[in-house]
Amino acid sequence: METQPELSWPRLATFVRQHTHDVRNHLNGLDLEAALLSELVDGDEESKTSVDRLRRQIRELAAEMRKLSSKFAEPMLSPVELPARDWLEIWKDQAGAVKPELEIAWHDDGKDTRIKLDLDCVAKVFHELLSNAAAFQPGGPLRARVEAVDGQLLFTLIEPKSEAVDPSTWGHTPFSSTRRGGYGLGLWEVERMVAAHGGKIRRTYDPQAKELVTTLAFSQS
Repeated sequence: METQPELSWPRLATFVRQHTHDVRNHLNGLDLEAALLSELVDGDEESKTSVDRLRRQIRELAAEMRKLSSKFAEPMLSPVELPARDWLEIWKDQAGAVKPELEIAWHDDGKDTRIKLDLDCVAKVFHELLSNAAAFQPGGPLRARVEAVDGQLLFTLIEPKSEAVDPSTWGHTPFSSTRRGGYGLGLWEVERMVAAHGGKIRRTYDPQAKELVTTLAFSQS
């Protein structure tokens, strides 16, 4: 019986980063060749359109490889201190980027709380949570609130669900999904980014209300 190799997570992460880097280099080379080809067929609109389409596909693939590689890098934080209302505005901005027509009832009870977090990381966290909410068709408008409780600033997203869900393993097992464009890495990355800030993420399903409640908790500055 063939034995399976045992690979530590750091070794696997290093391999993925290096492999995606090598593939991106090849894609950059193909893009340069396609650019030359575009010059050679200049004047032939049909051929130029085809080459431009090829270059667009190459660049999209390179962007996907960069995105995949970035998920295996340790979060590098450059925290800035902002009041709770500004973090709420960043959350709202991400909602518009995900889906402008996404219905969300916003509630701000952050008071005068200030908190130090990394802008890019927090924006990515908000974007991932809202992308999932939009993708899995909530049964009604979302509710989002920011509140200061016992020395912590809490960001809570409440999603109505048409059927029960079990979030107990979410974010803990990368590669748990093999659907196109998804590898089960999004929520796993969220967990790592929140933990890098010393924060915690909690997900619970309320069967009576039929709601998924996700809370991010960060210690106040």
